[in-house]
Amino acid sequence: MKELQHQKPINIFHPVSLIAINKEKVLMNVAEYHSNEDIRIKQIEKPSIAENEILVSMKACGICGTDVMEWYRKKNVPRVLGHEMSGEVVEIGSNINTIQEHDRVFVSHHVPCFDCYYCNRGNQSACDSLHTGNFFPGGFSEYVKIPENNVKYGTFVLPQKMSYEEASMIEPMACAVAGQKMIKLQQNETVIILGSGISGLTHIQLSRKIGSKVIATDVSKYRLEQSIKFGADYSYHAGDLNIEEVKKINNGRLADKVIICTVNESAIQSAFEYVDKKGSVLFFAVPSQNIKIPSIKLWRNEVSIFFSYGAAPDEIKETLKLADEQAIDLKSMITHSLPLSKIVEGFKLVSDANESLKVVVTSE
Repeated sequence: MKELQHQKPINIFHPVSLIAINKEKVLMNVAEYHSNEDIRIKQIEKPSIAENEILVSMKACGICGTDVMEWYRKKNVPRVLGHEMSGEVVEIGSNINTIQEHDRVFVSHHVPCFDCYYCNRGNQSACDSLHTGNFFPGGFSEYVKIPENNVKYGTFVLPQKMSYEEASMIEPMACAVAGQKMIKLQQNETVIILGSGISGLTHIQLSRKIGSKVIATDVSKYRLEQSIKFGADYSYHAGDLNIEEVKKINNGRLADKVIICTVNESAIQSAFEYVDKKGSVLFFAVPSQNIKIPSIKLWRNEVSIFFSYGAAPDEIKETLKLADEQAIDLKSMITHSLPLSKIVEGFKLVSDANESLKVVVTSE
């Protein structure tokens, strides 16, 4: 038998493998939601992007009214919320040629596919992709990975003069644009807007721009003052408005359109009292329980009822144009700006609904 010759030991690790093993993970801060009072700042691995994706450094992300709806959110906890997000592009995939590094962008969290039954009929907000897609991990984090479809259809470079904080108002305003398209609000029509929080104020601004007569309600003195500031012709405590008062200021008629921006049950029922024959009621907000509708009365008066869930890319483009032309005021609706580390304070401001309108979370 031949004696085996001595050989050097084989290094089974490729140098690249050693680099990968020794490379430290880069961590980032996120706000993990469990409830309105329990939001934990945690560290997770900073996302890596693929060739058709981009990475955005969050600069501002608004707290939406739906973010503080615990009945809606708690069934999917823990999770990182935040969908009203703007920021700076810090990485782009090798196939990306529409976006550049350092672009200032607003990114829509939900986008349609533009290639299904609903999209082909112009009903983009009914697209399954719009309701299921999202960026990762959520806007309340230091960095956000934007998937391919959101890069294609949901990433918009900001106008030069628009701040990141203002850009966080694009999504809520675009939702109002979408809702008013449904009811076809027109010049010289009378619209009652029930609730003068941030949603109500977006509708007040748009209604005023169209040239409608605007009647606003709320139970908060502060918000009633804001409704006048943003263009309401009349502002009433919700308990003081009634059918007779509506007719008095509207030449003996009820309102052509009513937009519900509150979950208060009595306000919802009053919407059906205030709407004129052949008029429209838009549910921009809905309560946690199903709604009782006086169907016989509405049938007799041929009243139309609409529900508005969200905005599609066309409404976002329209909102950007309105803001760039200074036809709407996004900046004045922002009352508070807090760093990510103080997000619990921000959620309390929104859920308490005292003297706050839009609360924005910013990078540290």
